[in-house]
Amino acid sequence: MSEHYFTEKPSSSTDRQRIRVSVRGVEREFWTDSSVFSKRGLDFGTRLLLDKVSLPAEAQAVDLGCGYGPIVAILASVYPNSQWIAVDINERALALAEENCVGLTRVKFVQSDGLTKLQGYRFTDVLTNPPIRAGKPVVYRFFRESREVLLPGGRLWVVMAKKQGAESAAEFLRTLFSKVERVARDGGYHLLCAEVKG
Repeated sequence: MSEHYFTEKPSSSTDRQRIRVSVRGVEREFWTDSSVFSKRGLDFGTRLLLDKVSLPAEAQAVDLGCGYGPIVAILASVYPNSQWIAVDINERALALAEENCVGLTRVKFVQSDGLTKLQGYRFTDVLTNPPIRAGKPVVYRFFRESREVLLPGGRLWVVMAKKQGAESAAEFLRTLFSKVERVARDGGYHLLCAEVKG
C-alpha cells in the first residue's frame, strides 16, 4: 500500500503530475504528487463542496487539510476579497498548494496537525474534506478545533461520504454547534454546515 497522505514528511518517491480542474466558473491547473490526497484529479467530495459552499464576500477562511490546494485556489478566485490560511500536516502537499496558488497573495500557508498552530486566530469559515483514513478521533478533533477558532456566526463546512460516517458526524457536530444543516447531498456525499451561535 502506498504511503498515506496524512503523513508529516512523506518519504515516497515523487511522481509529479499536472491536472486541470474546472469548477465554479474557474479553470486552473494543479501540480499533484504521490502521498497527496486525490492526486489523479479532483475528488467527488471536494467538487461538491466547491460547487455548493457559500461564503461571505470578505471571508476570513481556513482550508483545513488543504492537500495540493484546490479548495483554497478555486474559492480565493471566486471570492476576490477573501483572506485564507491553507493548513496541512503533509509538507509535500503544502508545498504543492503554495506552488498551485502562485499569484493569490491573500493566501498564507501553515504546516500544522489540524489547527493546533492557529489557536488565537479567529475566522468566519473553516472548510474541510477531512482525512477519513486518519481515523475518527483525528476527524472529530478537527471539528472541535474548528469550533474554537470560529467567530460568532462562523461556520464549519464539512464534506463526507455517508458510508464514511456523515450522519454520525452530523450528530457529533450538533454537540458542538448551535445549528447543523445538510446543505447538499450527491453521489453518496453530504455537505454539512455547522454554525456557531451569533
